[in-house]
Amino acid sequence: MSDRLLRTGDIARHCGVTTETVVSWIKSGKLAACSTPGGRYRISARDCVQFLREYKMPVPEEWIAGDQYADRVTAEEKSRMDQLVLPKASMAALVAALKKTYRVFGPTRRGRSTAFDEIEDPADLQLDYTSTILPPKKFVLPPKEKLLDFNIKTGEAREPEQDDKPVAILGIHPCDMQGILRLDFAFSRGHAEASYLDRREKMLFIGTSCNPDEYCFCDAVGTNKFDEGFDLFLSDIGQSYLVDILTERGRDVISGLEMQPVTDIDLYEAFKARERCADHPGRKLVPKASTLALLAKDCEDLDLWEELGERCLACGTCNLVCPTCYCFDVRDELALDLKTGERSRFWDSCQLDEFAEVAGGESFREKRANRQKHRFNRKFRYMAGEYGAPFCVGCGRCSRQCVADIDIVEIANDLEKAVADL
Repeated sequence: MSDRLLRTGDIARHCGVTTETVVSWIKSGKLAACSTPGGRYRISARDCVQFLREYKMPVPEEWIAGDQYADRVTAEEKSRMDQLVLPKASMAALVAALKKTYRVFGPTRRGRSTAFDEIEDPADLQLDYTSTILPPKKFVLPPKEKLLDFNIKTGEAREPEQDDKPVAILGIHPCDMQGILRLDFAFSRGHAEASYLDRREKMLFIGTSCNPDEYCFCDAVGTNKFDEGFDLFLSDIGQSYLVDILTERGRDVISGLEMQPVTDIDLYEAFKARERCADHPGRKLVPKASTLALLAKDCEDLDLWEELGERCLACGTCNLVCPTCYCFDVRDELALDLKTGERSRFWDSCQLDEFAEVAGGESFREKRANRQKHRFNRKFRYMAGEYGAPFCVGCGRCSRQCVADIDIVEIANDLEKAVADL
């Protein structure tokens, strides 16, 4: 293999990205590089070829020594059975294959927005969407869930019957899949919740590359991942999808479909689709995600929280649309006979006025400023320390839906500036 040194521009032109993206690969440790005395990056052809193969991008023959070796690598890549190409015209066949075993849910148009709904007609699928109103966490943690029916007179209580048919979620974005993985962490540790785990075990997830808008910042918090949690992943490559087969369950689903082998052009187009989140000119998180826990700790007493508290309407929307918020309330509701009733679990919000109220009317988090501070700490400090990564997945829903225009990225950037000014 050639030992020549490549410039960031050489790699950018080959990959169809900006030089800033190549620099971000270097700074994140994805691509090894050295620097000149003038501070310019140089990448050895050997390291670049290794990077391209690892991320399934085509490798220029001139960067590899020996045509025979290059031909062997190409043949191996083309013979891989964990990647195939599915024409978009065959999407109806995929839905039909899924419906033999699963209830199928996917993104559908709802007015000017998009929402996950059950798919009866494949034509209703909108896989080229930006974001749904509610995250797909509603399938693993329903907004309202009956826990039991009870009879006060007899003292009887029984759990409701569950729908045993498994569920397939088609068209879930990487950030939302990362949200579900964080819920898995929350509900499986300690006193694991059987009903959650039972639902989760029956679910199949098919991901798709996303179309970010100005609110998305998943790449900044490290959730732009395509190989975690999914059974299949569909990368939009124009008239087809490149399908990554990640589990045997996923392989079984597509086993009867007519699919095509992968070409280098397919790999190249798939890579570009996956890099949209890194390249789009949306919200830019100034501090590194790894520093946000310390940043939150150092900014406990800033006036910024009071300003946010004055703007906040305490409506709870930010929590309801968040993929990783899982606070809930449990209520008993009596029937009109005052003897029978049901116990149900509902989504709750730490931003509501009554959330932290206890008997006697006392509230441990009465001020809205403190609730705003708690939400930021919850995403970047408290749970991040236990999970090892932020509990914010960068989907942008909280900022996109906030009626008071409170933006979590702007909060982080303001905190960074405030610390720098101390």
